[in-house]
Amino acid sequence: MTLDTAPGAAARTFLGPDFLLGSATARRLFAAAGDVPIVDYHCHLSAQELADDRRFASITEVWLGADHYKWRLMRGAGVDERLITGAADDWEKFHAFATVLGRAIGNPIHHWSHLELQRYFGIHDVLDADSARDIYDRANEQLQRPEFSARGLVKASGVEVICTTDDPLDALEHHEALAAATDFDTLVVPGFRPDGVLRIERDAFGPYVERLAHATGIEVAGFDGLVAALEQRIAYFDARGCTVSDQSLEIFPKRATSDAEADAILRRRLAGEPLTARDADDFRWALMRRLAKLYHARDWVMELHVNALRDANPRAMRQIGHDTGFDAIGEDRPIEALREFLGELEADDTLPRTLLFTVDEGQNKQLAVLATCFPGSGIAAKVQLGNAWWFNDTIAGMAAQIRTFAEVGYLPAAVGMVTDSRSFLSYPRHEYFRRIVVDIVAQWVDSGEFPASDATLESILRDIFHDNSVRYFRFDVPLVGGVA
Repeated sequence: MTLDTAPGAAARTFLGPDFLLGSATARRLFAAAGDVPIVDYHCHLSAQELADDRRFASITEVWLGADHYKWRLMRGAGVDERLITGAADDWEKFHAFATVLGRAIGNPIHHWSHLELQRYFGIHDVLDADSARDIYDRANEQLQRPEFSARGLVKASGVEVICTTDDPLDALEHHEALAAATDFDTLVVPGFRPDGVLRIERDAFGPYVERLAHATGIEVAGFDGLVAALEQRIAYFDARGCTVSDQSLEIFPKRATSDAEADAILRRRLAGEPLTARDADDFRWALMRRLAKLYHARDWVMELHVNALRDANPRAMRQIGHDTGFDAIGEDRPIEALREFLGELEADDTLPRTLLFTVDEGQNKQLAVLATCFPGSGIAAKVQLGNAWWFNDTIAGMAAQIRTFAEVGYLPAAVGMVTDSRSFLSYPRHEYFRRIVVDIVAQWVDSGEFPASDATLESILRDIFHDNSVRYFRFDVPLVGGVA
């Protein structure tokens, strides 16, 4: 049976030029502001692969090799793990994904994947089981061309800044190589991610502290030694362009803890004594407070990612490992603890610029309003709600985050979108975000809720899409023409 278009309605082309742009106002604004350079201030791309200018053997390797968003979709359709992270060959994995994708109605991965095929490969066919072989061969043929290397894909995406996610013990030699490269213009800077010292309850903590002490030459027998060693690594990162640290916390610690209490907990842990969950949380509070003060001293941004329930499937974690698509949304309610933590830093003027990310969309308004309680003179939205994260990277999720930010804060100060991705083909997600933002803005204009001043609207959009993140993170790249 053929579905007829309603009388008077024009059928839209799948992912056509007007995708997500519901009015002439939206289309006009997107044409004016939608193609500014990309600033990706939080991702998981490999600096080594960029430094080596990695080439990819197949679209499976570059597209499915490390993308747990796509893996989760395939598992939801019942695909065997052999065809996801197992020993199947590249064609088998691609065909399995194509078979699922062709029917993934309503899932953003259906949009992202087809945008990637269009933008990078010029392939506008719908990927499904029937078209898989032809698209696989056409994409692989193009991947042999020089411009489809890791750096080539970044250049083709119009990416101006990439901020990677790096362990404090990383030598950052690949960032140094990229900074010295004369044939690659994208600014690639490290991001400081101290998971290894925050997760004191893990078996890997003791060996990690030993490596930290060896790398810095500082004895880590107690809390002050640990902080001193981390301060040295922060200085090392700072000298190589780092301006951001990222903390990922399943449960935000609930009790303000003194340095003396943290010292006692650390010494017990290093002596091999068992810790309670309360001990671990108390230690995290004290260490995060000291780290936040070090970030403030360096004028860094502090990202707080909360409420992700990691490794929900224990058997999958044992067999496949961390960060493989088995995380979920937690039920922690961190608002009171965050108020106390941010307030303690604000009280002695050591609160850094802070982004609050949550995977629980229901907490958007709480966090957005809390952020407005900590303004900074001369810094627009010094503390602010981060962009729609992870499971909220959907049309509805992004729209909800944008509307909440606007309703309780100051949307023109928002720092925009990130990929949060390990894939070099993920940059159309920025276009996805921009189309959603532009369409919401156009709705406000067309309904008479905001004046129809293109100059003002274009300036706001350029700020959100580019200039705000450049200012907020102090990236050394030019502004494109938002508010001066």
